[in-house]
Amino acid sequence: MTLRGWVTCAVIVVLALVPPIVSLADNAFILDLATRFVILAIAAVSLNLILGYGRMISFGHAAYLGIGAYAVGIPAYYEIYNGYLHILIAMSVSAVFALVTGVVCLRTRGVNFIMITMAFAQMVFFAFVSIEEYGGDDGLVIEIRSEFGSLINLENATVLYYVCFVSLLAVLYLV
Repeated sequence: MTLRGWVTCAVIVVLALVPPIVSLADNAFILDLATRFVILAIAAVSLNLILGYGRMISFGHAAYLGIGAYAVGIPAYYEIYNGYLHILIAMSVSAVFALVTGVVCLRTRGVNFIMITMAFAQMVFFAFVSIEEYGGDDGLVIEIRSEFGSLINLENATVLYYVCFVSLLAVLYLV
Protein backbone atom coordinates (compact mmCIF):
# COMPACT_ATOMS: atom_id res chain seq x y z
CA MET A 1 0.00 0.00 0.00
CA THR A 2 1.19 3.49 -0.81
CA LEU A 3 1.73 6.27 1.71
CA ARG A 4 -1.48 7.91 0.50
CA GLY A 5 -3.38 4.68 1.18
CA TRP A 6 -1.99 4.44 4.71
CA VAL A 7 -2.84 8.06 5.44
CA THR A 8 -6.38 7.54 4.11
CA CYS A 9 -6.85 4.46 6.30
CA ALA A 10 -5.50 6.31 9.34
CA VAL A 11 -7.89 9.24 8.78
CA ILE A 12 -10.85 6.85 8.41
CA VAL A 13 -9.91 5.05 11.63
CA VAL A 14 -9.49 8.32 13.53
CA LEU A 15 -12.84 9.61 12.28
CA ALA A 16 -14.51 6.31 13.19
CA LEU A 17 -13.12 6.58 16.72
CA VAL A 18 -14.31 10.14 17.35
CA PRO A 19 -17.57 9.23 19.19
CA PRO A 20 -15.99 6.75 21.62
CA ILE A 21 -13.15 9.16 22.40
CA VAL A 22 -15.54 12.10 22.82
CA SER A 23 -17.78 10.04 25.11
CA LEU A 24 -14.82 9.69 27.48
CA ALA A 25 -14.63 13.48 27.73
CA ASP A 26 -18.43 13.71 28.10
CA ASN A 27 -18.55 16.76 25.82
CA ALA A 28 -21.49 16.85 23.39
CA PHE A 29 -20.18 20.00 21.72
CA ILE A 30 -17.12 18.21 20.33
CA LEU A 31 -19.28 15.48 18.76
CA ASP A 32 -21.56 18.12 17.24
CA LEU A 33 -18.52 19.93 15.87
CA ALA A 34 -17.14 16.67 14.43
CA THR A 35 -20.51 15.98 12.79
CA ARG A 36 -20.46 19.41 11.16
CA PHE A 37 -16.88 18.74 10.06
CA VAL A 38 -17.97 15.53 8.32
CA ILE A 39 -20.93 17.27 6.64
CA LEU A 40 -18.66 20.03 5.35
CA ALA A 41 -16.20 17.37 4.16
CA ILE A 42 -18.99 16.02 1.94
CA ALA A 43 -19.43 19.53 0.51
CA ALA A 44 -15.66 19.74 -0.02
CA VAL A 45 -15.74 16.49 -2.00
CA SER A 46 -18.29 18.06 -4.36
CA LEU A 47 -16.06 21.10 -4.75
CA ASN A 48 -13.12 18.80 -5.48
CA LEU A 49 -15.21 17.05 -8.13
CA ILE A 50 -16.03 20.22 -10.05
CA LEU A 51 -12.65 21.88 -9.51
CA GLY A 52 -10.37 18.86 -9.79
CA TYR A 53 -12.07 16.89 -12.54
CA GLY A 54 -14.16 19.56 -14.26
CA ARG A 55 -11.52 22.30 -14.03
CA MET A 56 -14.26 24.82 -13.20
CA ILE A 57 -13.88 27.30 -10.36
CA SER A 58 -17.31 27.65 -8.77
CA PHE A 59 -18.48 29.77 -5.85
CA GLY A 60 -21.99 28.34 -5.96
CA HIS A 61 -21.58 25.28 -3.77
CA ALA A 62 -22.86 26.91 -0.61
CA ALA A 63 -26.10 27.68 -2.46
CA TYR A 64 -26.77 24.00 -3.12
CA LEU A 65 -26.00 23.07 0.49
CA GLY A 66 -28.26 25.87 1.71
CA ILE A 67 -31.09 24.96 -0.66
CA GLY A 68 -30.92 21.35 0.49
CA ALA A 69 -30.89 22.44 4.12
CA TYR A 70 -33.89 24.73 3.72
CA ALA A 71 -35.71 22.09 1.65
CA VAL A 72 -35.45 19.88 4.74
CA GLY A 73 -35.92 22.67 7.28
CA ILE A 74 -39.08 24.24 5.89
CA PRO A 75 -41.18 21.03 6.01
CA ALA A 76 -39.71 20.34 9.47
CA TYR A 77 -40.80 23.84 10.51
CA TYR A 78 -44.34 22.71 9.71
CA GLU A 79 -43.78 19.50 11.73
CA ILE A 80 -43.18 17.17 8.78
CA TYR A 81 -40.31 15.03 10.05
CA ASN A 82 -40.31 12.12 7.55
CA GLY A 83 -36.63 11.69 6.69
CA TYR A 84 -37.28 9.82 3.46
CA LEU A 85 -39.50 12.66 2.26
CA HIS A 86 -36.84 15.17 3.35
CA ILE A 87 -34.19 13.44 1.24
CA LEU A 88 -36.50 13.33 -1.78
CA ILE A 89 -37.45 17.01 -1.44
CA ALA A 90 -33.86 18.18 -0.85
CA MET A 91 -32.52 16.27 -3.84
CA SER A 92 -35.39 17.39 -6.10
CA VAL A 93 -35.24 21.08 -5.19
CA SER A 94 -31.43 21.15 -5.44
CA ALA A 95 -31.54 19.34 -8.79
CA VAL A 96 -34.10 21.76 -10.22
CA PHE A 97 -32.01 24.72 -9.03
CA ALA A 98 -28.89 23.11 -10.53
CA LEU A 99 -30.70 22.59 -13.83
CA VAL A 100 -31.87 26.20 -13.99
CA THR A 101 -28.54 27.71 -12.96
CA GLY A 102 -26.55 25.18 -14.98
CA VAL A 103 -28.25 26.24 -18.20
CA VAL A 104 -26.97 29.77 -17.62
CA CYS A 105 -23.61 29.02 -15.97
CA LEU A 106 -22.36 26.40 -18.40
CA ARG A 107 -22.67 28.84 -21.30
CA THR A 108 -19.88 30.93 -19.78
CA ARG A 109 -16.17 30.33 -19.31
CA GLY A 110 -13.36 31.56 -17.08
CA VAL A 111 -13.99 34.61 -14.93
CA ASN A 112 -17.56 34.92 -16.20
CA PHE A 113 -18.32 31.41 -14.90
CA ILE A 114 -16.84 32.28 -11.52
CA MET A 115 -18.81 35.51 -11.27
CA ILE A 116 -22.14 34.03 -12.34
CA THR A 117 -21.86 31.15 -9.86
CA MET A 118 -21.09 33.68 -7.14
CA ALA A 119 -24.07 35.77 -8.24
CA PHE A 120 -26.43 32.79 -7.98
CA ALA A 121 -25.00 31.90 -4.57
CA GLN A 122 -25.55 35.45 -3.33
CA MET A 123 -29.11 35.51 -4.69
CA VAL A 124 -29.90 32.32 -2.77
CA PHE A 125 -28.27 33.70 0.37
CA PHE A 126 -30.23 36.96 0.26
CA ALA A 127 -33.46 35.15 -0.62
CA PHE A 128 -33.24 33.00 2.50
CA VAL A 129 -32.01 35.82 4.74
CA SER A 130 -34.98 37.96 3.70
CA ILE A 131 -37.60 35.37 4.74
CA GLU A 132 -38.31 36.36 8.34
CA GLU A 133 -40.76 33.49 8.92
CA TYR A 134 -37.88 31.02 8.64
CA GLY A 135 -35.43 32.87 10.86
CA GLY A 136 -34.08 35.55 8.53
CA ASP A 137 -30.55 36.54 9.54
CA ASP A 138 -30.54 34.08 12.44
CA GLY A 139 -31.29 31.07 10.26
CA LEU A 140 -33.85 28.34 10.65
CA VAL A 141 -33.76 26.49 13.97
CA ILE A 142 -35.37 23.06 14.05
CA GLU A 143 -35.59 21.25 17.38
CA ILE A 144 -36.45 17.76 16.07
CA ARG A 145 -34.32 15.88 13.55
CA SER A 146 -35.63 13.90 10.59
CA GLU A 147 -37.24 10.56 11.47
CA PHE A 148 -36.54 7.32 9.63
CA GLY A 149 -38.96 5.16 11.59
CA SER A 150 -37.36 2.83 14.09
CA LEU A 151 -34.51 2.11 11.67
CA ILE A 152 -32.29 5.10 12.47
CA ASN A 153 -32.62 7.41 15.49
CA LEU A 154 -30.99 10.70 14.49
CA GLU A 155 -31.89 12.23 17.86
CA ASN A 156 -28.90 10.29 19.20
CA ALA A 157 -25.83 12.43 18.42
CA THR A 158 -23.59 9.37 17.97
CA VAL A 159 -25.98 7.81 15.45
CA LEU A 160 -26.16 11.12 13.57
CA TYR A 161 -22.36 11.29 13.46
CA TYR A 162 -22.05 7.75 12.09
CA VAL A 163 -24.78 8.34 9.48
CA CYS A 164 -22.87 11.41 8.28
CA PHE A 165 -19.57 9.52 8.43
CA VAL A 166 -20.92 6.59 6.37
CA SER A 167 -22.39 9.12 3.91
CA LEU A 168 -18.95 10.71 3.58
CA LEU A 169 -17.37 7.32 2.91
CA ALA A 170 -20.04 6.57 0.29
CA VAL A 171 -19.46 9.91 -1.43
CA LEU A 172 -15.69 9.37 -1.41
CA TYR A 173 -16.14 5.89 -2.86
CA LEU A 174 -18.51 7.08 -5.58
CA VAL A 175 -16.33 10.02 -6.57
